This record gives sequence, C-alpha cells and structure tokens, in this order.
Amino acid sequence: MLRVCVRVSSAGALAALILFGALVSSLLFSSPAAAYRASLVVDADSGVVLHAEQPNLRSFPASTTKMMTVYMAFDALRAGRLKLDEELPVSVRAASQTGQSLRLRQGSTIRARDAILGAIIESANDAAVVLAERLGGTESDFAEAMTAKARSLGMNRTEFRNASGLNHPEQVVTARDLTILALALLRNFPDQYGYFSTRSFVHRGSTFNSVNGFLANYRGADGIKTGFTCAAGYNLVASAVRDGRRLVAVVLGELSRGDRADSIARLMDQAYAKPDPKIPVTLRDIDPVRTREPDEPAAGVISPACASIVSVPGMPRAQGGWSVEIAGTFNTKAKAADAGRKLMRNHAAVLGGAMLTTIERRKKHRPIVVGLEEEQATAACKRLRQAKAYCVVVSPKNLRAAVTPASAKVRKSPPAKSPSAKSK
Repeated sequence: MLRVCVRVSSAGALAALILFGALVSSLLFSSPAAAYRASLVVDADSGVVLHAEQPNLRSFPASTTKMMTVYMAFDALRAGRLKLDEELPVSVRAASQTGQSLRLRQGSTIRARDAILGAIIESANDAAVVLAERLGGTESDFAEAMTAKARSLGMNRTEFRNASGLNHPEQVVTARDLTILALALLRNFPDQYGYFSTRSFVHRGSTFNSVNGFLANYRGADGIKTGFTCAAGYNLVASAVRDGRRLVAVVLGELSRGDRADSIARLMDQAYAKPDPKIPVTLRDIDPVRTREPDEPAAGVISPACASIVSVPGMPRAQGGWSVEIAGTFNTKAKAADAGRKLMRNHAAVLGGAMLTTIERRKKHRPIVVGLEEEQATAACKRLRQAKAYCVVVSPKNLRAAVTPASAKVRKSPPAKSPSAKSK
C-alpha cells in the first residue's frame, strides 16, 4: 500500500494531511488476487498517479535494467560519443554472459544500433555488456555511471551493479523509479523511443523477435521493457496510448509471464476507465525522500518457472515460513548443496531451518534455507552480505508459489555447532 509520512506542526496542517491521505487512498484501485509485489500507473503527460501499491519498495530489476543501459546509449548518441553504425568489439566478458543473448563471439564486432536493438528486443545480456564496456570502459564503471544518472533523474532508491540485470543482491529499483526512467526516455529521447516499439530485427542473418508479448497483445501498447530472474520474478514496464492519452505502468515481482501481462492490462484498463482525481497526487508527492518512507530491504521472488524443488540434508526446521536464497547459482545440484552447507556451517548463529535446492528451467541450481522467522531471515542476509556472501530474502508467499508440499521432503539432521565469534 502506498504510504505517505510527513511531519505536521498545526491543527490545520494535520487536517490537510488527513485530506491528502484520503485522496491518496482513493487512487488505489482494488486488485483482486494480485500476486505482484509492487505496481504503479501514471498519466505520462501530467505525471498524476492513478494507481499505486508499494511504489517505493525496493525490488530486483532483472532486465528492466536495460532501460537505463539504453538511456545511457541514447545520451551518448546525442552527445556524439557514439555512432549508430559504429562497430563495437565483443570482449570475453560480453561473450560469456548467461541467459538471453545474441550469441556474440569473443573477438567479433556488433554495430551499436544492433546492440541497442538486441538489448531491447531480445533482452540480450551480451549486447548490454558490449554497450557498457564501450561507454564506460568496464561494466562496473558503467554501472556507477548508471546509478549517478538515476540519481540525477530523481530515482532515489535505485542502485545498479551491472548493465544486463542479471541478479545482484545490491542491484535494486522501485516501481516509482522505473516509472521516472520510462518517462525520461519518452521525454528526453522522443526520436529514439521507437526502438522500444520494434518487434523484431535481424543480426548477421538471424531474426530476433521481441520477448515482450504485452507489446503485441494490448491495444495501444508501444513499449517498453520486460524483465525476469528467479529472484526478481516477472517484471514489466509498459506504455500505451489510447485516444491521445498515454499511460505508463509498472508491475514488479509477478509469478509468471502471463500474470505480469494480465496485471498490467487490468491496471491500465482501470486507469483508462477512471476520471482523473480532483486533487492530483504526483510522483513528486510520493518521493520517499520527501515523505521519509521507511526503506525496507529488497525481498526475492521464487517464481514457479524456477521451482522444481529437490531435498538435500540440512539443518533442523525453525517455526517460521521465511527463507533466504544463499551462495548463488550453480551448474549442478551437488555444487549448490556443498556451497549452501558451507555457508550454513559458517553462519549457524543466524541460519537455522532446512536447506533445499531449486532447479531452474535452464538447469541451474540454487540453495535456499527455509523455515526461518522474518527477523531471522533479514538478519541472516545482513550478516552474509557483510561477509561478502550472496543472500536474498524470500517471503513465505513467494516461496509457497514455487514449492508444493510433496516436493519439500526435508531430512532432519543434527544442528551444526555454532561457529566462533569470527563469524546477490
């Protein structure tokens, strides 16, 4: 739920605040059975908020990250620091990216225009890294520049650590921040925005079709970007124009590709059907810096697409339903289990529960510690991140969406001894 926190110093101010709260509440359309973690709909011309649910909650961006990667490329094109027909080199790092790709080979080149189209249409991670290294020297330096640009646009709770959106525990966005970015792309690069409407392109004889099904199936849709990782869930930033009115909508943390498209369509339909509020609330009004809204840590989503659960020996169960994904992603179940057990031994003071491994559709395995209390899960991830270890908090709702009771038969084993005091 959208929350607004401000200080008041008089009865009149308090009355104004109560009225403002009522107006904000009137904006929040009911969304029955919504599974997403955050959503926002705004009128693109006025910036008026038409719907909001947890718009400032930190979430993982997945490939919506590439909106900023492309923004930086558009900026470089306008400044003359990049040319559309420029041939960009493909490094070892770029060619080795996992997930969606253009299958670029180390030592080859790709035109800047094709790299931009690849990042948008195919959501290609290798193309995003090629752009990052061309514009920033290294991907990490480019990510710092992305974060600085985000701050300059008013994206106050966004942090970038890579150009692709591959999961990193410190790479976070909010629905409000992504809306600001979408509006900035529309406003600052009207001639280039058409790239986000393109449904296919050809690179070196291969045709790549858009992964954004919403673009083809919603009347008036003309962009902009999808995203998916197991930790992020299914994200979508969308824009549509009907009868000359443009709306921009964001859904973060849905549980399937179809769910995110259905949620966006429902929210946009509701917004188009409703009149504008008599006293508008804008993106500036819900800026968490101005409202001093609490800044909660990002929590992960384990999508059913990732969720064939296999039991491995672990720790005894605790009573809670929260979980933490630890250690990262591995090619085999054995490696995932070994890495998970090592972290559980070294951090037994904060990691109770039992350990499972999930297997993704791409045959990647992730260790997850289940059966924690919320406070314990949050503390565990804080401790692991301080130790430079990967950790993502997973809520009970998101874990239940992925795990069926029959698949989670966990063998109990004696607890590991508590480590000494020395103990994305």
